[in-house]
Amino acid sequence: MKDRIDEMDFKILSLLADNAQMPYTEVAKKAGISPGTVHARTKKMINLGLIKGATLNLDYSKIGWKMTIFLGVYLRESFMYKQVIEALRKVPEVVKIHHSTGKYDIFLKMHARDSMHYRDVYQDTILTIEGIKGVESFMSVEENMSRHIAFE
Repeated sequence: MKDRIDEMDFKILSLLADNAQMPYTEVAKKAGISPGTVHARTKKMINLGLIKGATLNLDYSKIGWKMTIFLGVYLRESFMYKQVIEALRKVPEVVKIHHSTGKYDIFLKMHARDSMHYRDVYQDTILTIEGIKGVESFMSVEENMSRHIAFE
């Protein structure tokens, strides 16, 4: 079936997840298929919404953004999550947002240049968003792993 994912698709995904800039010719060589097959299968997975694009994995500290902070957000009313998420999407320092279960209604990740920058974003932007009842912050001391699931 055209819209089904098989073992070869998972092999391609694993190779691209490890290095999204790997040329299709190299993916094909490692997977034992033709570059045209890699292209067709990758296009299929993009069309299915499985592959949402390719991103760079940046070390923000090397460009002066020394803080990574996770925020657990409490909402005044749970139905307000969509409007709060939309407001958070507009904060340039926020890089990931999850509508979550458990202790927090929303959990997010953000970066800041330093503690003063974080304080400004936190106090002047995030805490002023309509619908936010409270926030708990957690500073990352060091990221030790970032990866995709291995499908093999």
